[in-house]
Amino acid sequence: MPDSNHKTVLMADDDAEDCMLATEAFAQSGADAAFSCVEDGVELMKYLSERSRSSPGGLPNLILLDRNMPRKDGGKALIEIKTDPALRHIPVVILTTSEREKDIAFSMETGAESFITKPATFDEWVEMMRSLAERWLR
Repeated sequence: MPDSNHKTVLMADDDAEDCMLATEAFAQSGADAAFSCVEDGVELMKYLSERSRSSPGGLPNLILLDRNMPRKDGGKALIEIKTDPALRHIPVVILTTSEREKDIAFSMETGAESFITKPATFDEWVEMMRSLAERWLR
């Protein structure tokens, strides 16, 4: 369990390759934080619930949330996070393949801090992770 001074990023994405790519890119970015993945919105909410009950200091400093996932999609998870007083302070960045205006509008209206379309190259992934760390993990 991370201590309260150690920054953490949690990514919820059902694509194992994207999680692996994001993990590698985050490491390459030089960000001073731990990075982990869960496979969908159900696992995300379970993770957050367990940590909010046991140790609020164990909650992630940033959530990267895929929009399209089985069992519980990112939209439903975002609503749950932003309506829970114990979780709503956590910045959520939607990181998805969607470029639909409807998805962007819903995400921003629901409380996401940003909406980013997944990068096409590894170098773009690294730069995106560097930028996210600079913005949200200082």
